[in-house]
Amino acid sequence: MATKILLPIDHTDDRSWKNALPLAQEQAKFYGAELHAVAVIPEIIQLPNLPANYGAGAKEHVRSALQAILDHGNASDVQVHIEEGSVYREILKLAYKEGFDLIVMASTKGDFPNYEIGPNLSRVVRNAHCTVTVVRDQSR
Repeated sequence: MATKILLPIDHTDDRSWKNALPLAQEQAKFYGAELHAVAVIPEIIQLPNLPANYGAGAKEHVRSALQAILDHGNASDVQVHIEEGSVYREILKLAYKEGFDLIVMASTKGDFPNYEIGPNLSRVVRNAHCTVTVVRDQSR
């Protein structure tokens, strides 16, 4: 039984939520669980030729893009988390720290040998302290 469900979303790739969001909503409704969404902003390497405030406003941009996705999917009430760093590490840290007991994550098309599972999903599945449901991309 799930009480808290985490849905990682990449706001730049609709495959990360088109199938996973409806399934996560269904699971949350079935279990009476809280549904949360997370987006991770990859770390920006500070190079000497970049201004000191490079990347400022990224969190708000991603938050508004994620909220638009949730609004479109009739999930406006879902709590949003915006993290910065390594995608899989931040998902795992948040899931553990906040006590999530289910992660719903979409697979994407890939090349051999990872046809349906990318490196972030692979690491989340291998290292999560809780159940991970992988929502396969059926458009192949």
